[in-house]
Amino acid sequence: MKKLKILMLHLGYGGVERQTITMANGLAKCFDIEIVSFYKLSEKPAYKIDDRIKIKYLYDGKPNREDFKKALNEKKFIKTFKEGIKAVKILYLKNMLIKKEIKLNDSDIYFSTRTEYGKLVSRYAKRDKLKLTQEHNYIEDNKYKNRIKKNYKKLDYVIVINKYQEEMYKKWFKNTNVKIKRVENVLEHKSKEISKLNNNAVIAVGRLDPIKNFSCLIKAMNIAIKENPNLKLYLLGDGPEREKLKQEIKELQIEKNVIMPGFLSSKDVNKYLLKSDIYLMTSIKESFALVIAEAFNCGLPVISFDIMVGPRELIKNEYNGLLIEDRSCEKMAQKINELINNPKKLRQLGKNAKKDSEKYLIDNIIKKWLEILK
Repeated sequence: MKKLKILMLHLGYGGVERQTITMANGLAKCFDIEIVSFYKLSEKPAYKIDDRIKIKYLYDGKPNREDFKKALNEKKFIKTFKEGIKAVKILYLKNMLIKKEIKLNDSDIYFSTRTEYGKLVSRYAKRDKLKLTQEHNYIEDNKYKNRIKKNYKKLDYVIVINKYQEEMYKKWFKNTNVKIKRVENVLEHKSKEISKLNNNAVIAVGRLDPIKNFSCLIKAMNIAIKENPNLKLYLLGDGPEREKLKQEIKELQIEKNVIMPGFLSSKDVNKYLLKSDIYLMTSIKESFALVIAEAFNCGLPVISFDIMVGPRELIKNEYNGLLIEDRSCEKMAQKINELINNPKKLRQLGKNAKKDSEKYLIDNIIKKWLEILK
């Protein structure tokens, strides 16, 4: 059985971490897998890992970024200096220990989950090993392109998660030996239940960050409830904009309509999806937007702004959801009410969404990984 070594930053909560662990669990019966994590954030990983998978930590501690920022903000200069020295030490150790791990030459396949690790795999893994990295982020500028082309030139594969990335990277690595493959993010389970789509409720999930543009969602909600006063919005997640968004909701006097339960487990997110009718996305930027597939899995159609990548990868306009071209909060509100007020169309879009979700289930995605890794 071939040995697969997966290099990760940590095993805490995060989209990359969740996806990588799900992928590893799906491959555990076919490969001898070792996950190498630089940080040890807690005694147990945030997500369940198959018992057959070995776990190795390289640094028994956490990053000190928040400690450094706190000391700096409080003008504790000696403390700031010490935390700065510690940060440099951690950065050095991360580079040195990951490099050492690759140079052990004890695996058949080296898989990187981060750009800086991909660079090290490309440079230090032996020629006879299979060398891969996965690009989760959508970044398109010449500086990044040139760095990637330089750092990845000895890799066998760069794995991307959407069609636009695939086209872009194939241009970048044209006339090289680096192969570009698209493997979408994966749904862990097929939902046994689907929404009844009679809840008069909409939902959005994500980090409360400016890039998600939830302020626009709140504006759209404020407009929509003028026609439908009992409409509910479940806004799930936490982040730096939480207080700002709560203040916007308060100023618009729609606290009864917008429920913000904070960060929830996947199981609890699923419960909220099942008591909603439409998933809403207002993001400025996305890479794949797995949450759309998760909404589809519960039988929810999706209304989203049509951005360069992400939503258009999954949503077929007027088939399993609706795409809004000009980022109009007013149009978002209009489309919400149109769909809520048309149960027949809502159910048909939801039925199509559920059908489309199956392509992202783990058994189908693992087949793509096996074609590459075997």
